[in-house]
Amino acid sequence: MKITNEQAEYLLKLPKKIVGKDKLLDNLTINQEFPFNQRYELVSEKDDEFTFLLEIQQSKKSSIRLSFHHQENDSKTGLLRVDYNSGHKNPEEINEFLPEIFHPYAGKYFATHEHHIHYHIQGYRSLAWAIPLTSDNFEIKEINDDASFNTTFADIIKMFAKTINIETSIQVNILLL
Repeated sequence: MKITNEQAEYLLKLPKKIVGKDKLLDNLTINQEFPFNQRYELVSEKDDEFTFLLEIQQSKKSSIRLSFHHQENDSKTGLLRVDYNSGHKNPEEINEFLPEIFHPYAGKYFATHEHHIHYHIQGYRSLAWAIPLTSDNFEIKEINDDASFNTTFADIIKMFAKTINIETSIQVNILLL
């Protein structure tokens, strides 16, 4: 199934809940350990034709290399991904479906220190296009390897959940080793 930009926007805005033990959760407690790698199934009560996946990955080598990924699960179409400290190269070609905000970044290589956000763009492979977080509304633009890291990581989890419209209330327990 090919998803248009408009369908991707609809799917992002759908209210979703996390599924746990075959039921929709009103609350979820996450124990944040290093490295943190979790996948969560999501369902919308408003439109149960679709299922979704939320995946959070933290590098085993670098605690500040993080990826927050959201996809429509049946088609495996990526809808949104935020990457901290991970490299990426955008396509060179601009098609008629590419929003203008992406145009200056055609062919851009994001170095590992350039945090960026990927969006589904019709006519390209899944999540091929990204823009810098500094050019996006996603509020947490930076992450540092210092004493504030654990709190920032917990805040990003909650911010990403809010961005993809997860209604399940998420509590993050920071486990210090």
